Amino acid sequence: MLRLTRAELHELVWTKPMTELARQFGLRDQHIAKACDGADIARPRAGYWQKVEYGKSVSRSALNNECFGACDIVAIDASGWSIFQP
Repeated sequence: MLRLTRAELHELVWTKPMTELARQFGLRDQHIAKACDGADIARPRAGYWQKVEYGKSVSRSALNNECFGACDIVAIDASGWSIFQP
């Protein structure tokens, strides 16, 4: 099970591709993507990592804290995800 704050998960998804994160934590990339969507964490759009690879300028979305706090915990495992306050 992966347990991170929303801020930590946001940082991870903008630092490494979703497939790499999934491999690192032993999860499916779809589970991480669904957790991000449900916890209101923006993910890089298609083509983002190719632009990074070729040195093009890319913009990074900020963490939206309107619905959830940055310190709220997101738990992800093979059965799904959940969010709760610390």
